[in-house]
Amino acid sequence: MTAQTPPTRSPWRSRVAGAAAVAALLAGGGAGAAAWASQPAAAQHHPAPGPSASNAATVQRLADIEDIRQLKARYFRSIDSKQWSQLAALFTPHPTIDVSVKYHSGKELAEKTAALLGDAPTAHQGFLPEITVNGDRATGIWAMEDYVSFPAGSSYKNGFHGYGEYHDTYQRIHGHWYISSTVLSRFRVDTVPNWTPAPEAPKK
Repeated sequence: MTAQTPPTRSPWRSRVAGAAAVAALLAGGGAGAAAWASQPAAAQHHPAPGPSASNAATVQRLADIEDIRQLKARYFRSIDSKQWSQLAALFTPHPTIDVSVKYHSGKELAEKTAALLGDAPTAHQGFLPEITVNGDRATGIWAMEDYVSFPAGSSYKNGFHGYGEYHDTYQRIHGHWYISSTVLSRFRVDTVPNWTPAPEAPKK
């Protein structure tokens, strides 16, 4: 028996067969098949590029939010631990500060708060931050609670326990975030007795 060479399909017949196959696919596959058929050839044969740029932007945004959270945490801790120079350093050179009293710099806030509170115990806390970052600027809203005592001899005969919100703006300068404005609104203030802890007994 003599081996036969299979007949070669003409280009015209190949195009007709291909068109028929696509028509059958469209008829049977509906909208999904039509969407596939309408894709550019490059998209059909090569996967879309990975979302590396989007991922990098998300990671940067989350890193910025965490840096701002740490910044605000240092604000509360600096007041309660009486680290006044650290408190002053958290602000931009010309901030807006309105915390029942208005101040024009972090240094002024720190100096006058130190004079007002002395070593009297205080407790400041911030909760549930809503932080939005837009390039080198950001905004934040913080629920807050504070418990403030005044030192003996102060003109304030009572301390207070307050609840409210901070509305802040932040600015990134040379890669670091600073508070550019902070406005405190208290929703409720309860009067409490001033309290000064007894001095520690000397260690034997």
